[in-house]
Amino acid sequence: MALEFAFSSECNSQQAWVWFPGWGFNAEVFTELAHTLPGQHYWYRWHDCEHFDQAVEEICHSLPKDAILVGWSLGGALAEAAAHCQPAPAALITLATPPKFCRAKQWPYGMPQFRFDGFVSSLKENTQKTQTRFLALNVQGTEKPKAIIRYLAHQQLEASDSLLRQLLWLDQYDFTDMDKASCLCLHLFAEHDALVAPPHSHGQGHYELISGACHALFIQLPEIIKDQILNVYAQLNLSEKKTAGRQSV
Repeated sequence: MALEFAFSSECNSQQAWVWFPGWGFNAEVFTELAHTLPGQHYWYRWHDCEHFDQAVEEICHSLPKDAILVGWSLGGALAEAAAHCQPAPAALITLATPPKFCRAKQWPYGMPQFRFDGFVSSLKENTQKTQTRFLALNVQGTEKPKAIIRYLAHQQLEASDSLLRQLLWLDQYDFTDMDKASCLCLHLFAEHDALVAPPHSHGQGHYELISGACHALFIQLPEIIKDQILNVYAQLNLSEKKTAGRQSV
């Protein structure tokens, strides 16, 4: 199964949450944030798929009904692609996920292809050194990186052939010409992100730029991110109450 039940919060909410981590990390990287949110929580587990689209197909077969999908970086791309499954989830929230990761004519703000290819080559040649470098890139732009690096390192995946294949997924998705998902959408970006440029335009739904944040924005600024997520949750509950009210008339 691509999705694994993680835990249920102490409140009585039946809201399902599905958490998609960034490349190279376990879903438990979200544990502290997820424990502050009401409902039933599921982790996305990386599968050894050759292509991004295969991974999305697996996810769509196991999504709980009316879930809120929350994804970080590459995990956000998986969540966004899954949000176009039918039936659609209740909401989509992405963290530092651009419509396309690598630079192209239709998305000139992405990472230059030569830089991405160089990172792939570095991972092949010296995996441990490259993963350490990647931790530093996640926290570049924050004044207190050490605590975040320690937290991320604890959830970093071990080197494997699967890890390399999953890295290539970053250059396999492209949402620049895709219609917005039919669910409620929110995309959060970090002002000082060293891996993803702040959006100049984003056609996939509402977005917010988090001031002073690095790529690992939900670890650096957990209260701000939690408030943004709870606002989406509140909008869903308000919509449900309005629908129930109309049906009772």
